[in-house]
Amino acid sequence: MHNKVMSNAAANWNSYQLAEILSHCFEGYLVPFTIDGETFASRFSAEDISFNDSRVWTQDGEPKALAIITRRGQTSRLAAFALRPELRGQGFGKQFMQQLIDEARARGDKKMWLEVIVGNDGGLALYERMGFVRQQTLVGFNAVNSTLFTETGELQEIDPMVMARKMMTDSRQRLPWLTAPETLYKLPGKAYVLNDVAYAMVATSPQPPRVRMLYVEPTARGQGQAKKLLTLLRERFPGIFTATAIPESFAPLFESSGFRQDPCTQYEMLLNL
Repeated sequence: MHNKVMSNAAANWNSYQLAEILSHCFEGYLVPFTIDGETFASRFSAEDISFNDSRVWTQDGEPKALAIITRRGQTSRLAAFALRPELRGQGFGKQFMQQLIDEARARGDKKMWLEVIVGNDGGLALYERMGFVRQQTLVGFNAVNSTLFTETGELQEIDPMVMARKMMTDSRQRLPWLTAPETLYKLPGKAYVLNDVAYAMVATSPQPPRVRMLYVEPTARGQGQAKKLLTLLRERFPGIFTATAIPESFAPLFESSGFRQDPCTQYEMLLNL
């Protein structure tokens, strides 16, 4: 007979152990998912993981579920949430989500965000029952083809922090957590600027490279700078792609710049606490 499920702070485990637990809990998930310890540490540190607020649920001493909570100010995000197959369909998902929401309210958070893959109907239904509301669809892109790269000197490499600061001072934009400047500058990669007005963050390792985000100065928008920047990146980095974290409103720009939208999409969801 199984004992009750116990809630524990994720701070009791290190990044390598949490990576193993997360991969284990995602068994049989809609989209196959595994992560190693180094990637776990790099990714979730950039997303501002709170080890004390993240949770590992154990049963008979064995980890059975994991929630990764990231926090900035009075805003938190459910960065990952997974249950072992043997716990699914028994109401534990709702129980654990209610605990996370109650704890967020208790520490004074005002908003909680999450992303859910389109097609994960069970997860979407759970989050909607808990009060989360869809905000936008997030998509990814892959470069269709590229021409032979010719160095023109137009793209200048800069410190990623320069681009992040530019984005942070633009009070009119609200970007998803994964493409927000607070995340971008902490991740390994390079930043480029075109004509001192258009910026791009690119992860060059592991291959193939990924466009993390674009930014164009407000006064230079509508002048084709972003399209030219994407075209130069596509030529410079064959096979370049993006994660499924780009607002769908960017689709016309990417598609007109030689990219094809990936079939996998996500909903960004918000719960006002």
